[in-house]
Amino acid sequence: MIVPEEFNEKWDVSKDGPLIKCNADDLMSTNFSDNVKTFLTVGGLPESPPPYLEFTSLKSCIRPITSVFNLSEAFRKYWLLGSTSAGDTICIVEKQEHIVVLYHSDRDQEVFINSSINQFAECLLAYVKMIDKAIELNGEDAFIDHDIPESVISWLKETLRSIDATCIEEEGFWLTEIENLCESRGHFI
Repeated sequence: MIVPEEFNEKWDVSKDGPLIKCNADDLMSTNFSDNVKTFLTVGGLPESPPPYLEFTSLKSCIRPITSVFNLSEAFRKYWLLGSTSAGDTICIVEKQEHIVVLYHSDRDQEVFINSSINQFAECLLAYVKMIDKAIELNGEDAFIDHDIPESVISWLKETLRSIDATCIEEEGFWLTEIENLCESRGHFI
């Protein structure tokens, strides 16, 4: 599992954008583990990584989703990390500390992303590497043109599985992303 310092080393800020880190004082009063606190303060998360995610909300640090959106107290366990391009919220679940997305169009249904913040960050690195591999093989516009070789998609799937085996289970966020890559090529997994 990747540690925050290693994530900082591997994330190419000049190519893939800046990392947003939380202020350690803002996390002191939370019930998150030292691992989560350290990752968010030392490693951080990318400002806007692929696949079309956004974590600018981290600039004001993580907070319960109920302090941002008008949701019932049942949602208090979700802490806002960022969002998808569709405006769905990416959260860390307070006690389990796994990463999920809440699909607003589906009554805020929880969909699993990763088992930990570390694994989530490592999966983001793998996705960026997949794009780089596609560009290397099929040219600068390979990702934009949905021209990703099947071998690269297979590599991504196996890499994600090796990082967090549960992240590519049925109906999970990463499996859906892989299916979208395949469908855009006209192939299905």
